[in-house]
Amino acid sequence: MEKSLVTIIYKTANGNRICVEVSTPVKELLEQSDRQIRSQRRQDRRHLDYVDFIGDLSDTAMNHPQVDAADLLIRMESYRQLYAAVNRLSEAQRRRLLLHFMDNLTYRQIADLEGVNPFAVSHSIKRALIQLRKYLTD
Repeated sequence: MEKSLVTIIYKTANGNRICVEVSTPVKELLEQSDRQIRSQRRQDRRHLDYVDFIGDLSDTAMNHPQVDAADLLIRMESYRQLYAAVNRLSEAQRRRLLLHFMDNLTYRQIADLEGVNPFAVSHSIKRALIQLRKYLTD
């Protein structure tokens, strides 16, 4: 019995396209591997963002010696808790929250970027804020 082949198209770094024919199980395995790699990259980015964030706080303390060390430690712990809480949100909530509050995009701008209704973005951000409050008060 012959297995049917499916075509997978890959885009190279220089913009060329490569077509590869593989069996369906191989295609599923490649897709699973791709999802795992993307997930790991997201985790790595979140970790690097946190390390950069804490590094920036430390640099601020070094550049402003009048800041009380105890206050800085309390602030760093608060930021660490907030960062951990934000990372507990769903990918969509976290992305929308950061686009809205960090990049100052409106709900409509985010909706246009994602191809969704502005109400969905608004609802998602409101739910994210409720979740953050819950995570931070537990």
